[in-house]
Amino acid sequence: MTEPTRAIPRGRIAVLGLITIAVYGTWYYAFGVLLDPIIDDTGWSESALTAAFGASILLGGLASLVGGWLLDRFGSRLTFAIAAVLGLALFQVAASATSLGSFVPTVIAGGGLISALGMYHITQTVAVRISPGATTRAIAVLTIWGAFASAIYVPVTGWIVEPLGWRLTLRLITGSAVAVLAVGAMLIDVRRTGPRHIGVWTGLAQTMRTPAARRFVLAIGLVGIGAATLLVYQVPAMTAAGLPLAAASFWAGARGFAQLGGRLPLMPLVSGLGVSGAFRLAIGAISLGMVILVFAGNPWFAALFAVIAGFGVGALSPLQGMQSHQLFGEASLGTAMGLTSLVFLVVGSIGPAVAGLIAETTGSRSMPVLAAAAVTLIGALVTPSTG
Repeated sequence: MTEPTRAIPRGRIAVLGLITIAVYGTWYYAFGVLLDPIIDDTGWSESALTAAFGASILLGGLASLVGGWLLDRFGSRLTFAIAAVLGLALFQVAASATSLGSFVPTVIAGGGLISALGMYHITQTVAVRISPGATTRAIAVLTIWGAFASAIYVPVTGWIVEPLGWRLTLRLITGSAVAVLAVGAMLIDVRRTGPRHIGVWTGLAQTMRTPAARRFVLAIGLVGIGAATLLVYQVPAMTAAGLPLAAASFWAGARGFAQLGGRLPLMPLVSGLGVSGAFRLAIGAISLGMVILVFAGNPWFAALFAVIAGFGVGALSPLQGMQSHQLFGEASLGTAMGLTSLVFLVVGSIGPAVAGLIAETTGSRSMPVLAAAAVTLIGALVTPSTG
């Protein structure tokens, strides 16, 4: 392979990395830390709040296909600009909400919007297009940046929410995402790659033609359920097991930092197991990590959870992109990666909503975590072999 000798535009990759960190950290990771402070301050129901988070994932997933299509047809500048402007407006309204009825629709819209226009299906595609001849390196470097999303936003949110309150905390963390999206719109201008008249559904039909593609999409959906449940309940599960909020936030952040353990050795792992074998290993680690999470009231178990689940989640994102590339090719890459993001987030949105109901029904936060671990493991079993 000659690709490793090719240069990548490190400055623009760094901007994409900051976008990835802020978009994932702002809503996808920080919500689990904000959950109890919001309940304590407002008295709003846990099931309603987790359902709202799940709905934002659902909207983000549905819109991610459109986001990838928007990137393919109109370029990165417009994509990032729309996310910055509308994201700022929606989250500021949500932070001022005085009723559940006004909070829920704005956080659903805000979380869904920045997910659709700023997550990996967008930033990885842009990284590939600004790095011709070095696409694997570009994805690898970008995902190493992305590994810091949870490591930064989970503990920072935990540290500031107690003195500042959840409303100001929400304004600050979402404002950081808006800022880096605006910088991305100014500094990165990846032009459209296909005719604007080609519709979303034409590309979608082409990606789903083979049995292997359909099995991969099913696996992505099952893993999405487990990952979304893990992200919402990693802090609440540890506090329910006995850890203080600050300690639980620390170990959840450490889990995010441990994602580097799944990304730095990724190329040797793929060389030994193949893309699909490494992908199955990552899924298995996520499932095992959730089982350990149930016992994470003890700091040693919390640390073990952080390492194992961190490895799995860390390896998952780049491997998902690599396997998608093998199955779907390079044509309309934004739309194809938008599809995998759609399935991961849309099917994944079932997890937090059902988990909240299980938690309220059983009075236990262990039960939804264990159920999600079982669903995740099934995802490893249905993953197709692609090399």
